[in-house]
Amino acid sequence: MYELVSPAHDESDDIERLHVGIDALCAKHASPCAKGAMPRLVSADGTDLEIPPSVFETLRFVAEAMARGDTITLVPHGQELTSQQAADLLLVSRPHLIKLLDRGEIACHRVGTHRRVRIEDVLAFRERRGVTREELLTELAREAQDSGRV
Repeated sequence: MYELVSPAHDESDDIERLHVGIDALCAKHASPCAKGAMPRLVSADGTDLEIPPSVFETLRFVAEAMARGDTITLVPHGQELTSQQAADLLLVSRPHLIKLLDRGEIACHRVGTHRRVRIEDVLAFRERRGVTREELLTELAREAQDSGRV
């Protein structure tokens, strides 16, 4: 798991310029690799590298998220997480995650005495939890409105 920290306050202007610049390039050229031209990364000393389209799109996504002030965590699919990494990703305590695993709400397997969780299973649980929360909030709002409290 590769975790990137939130952008530093003094970087926010530079990140926003990068985000705006990438968006402008993409608006100007329908594809970042139009007519076979590959995007390029140029270092301060002038060394440059071609960037494959998939990497360019990933950088575009990261720049957009960081421009909003979001923290990004990159996790390769197929990656197995420790119970602590899974708990951190779900923003829950490790003991709470262990309860979820023991109840079978998230699939896991053991490696010796340690639990391992597939990233896809953690993300699927997070998605289900978000949908359930949204449904519950909608129902609570409807009940509050019906009772005249809002």
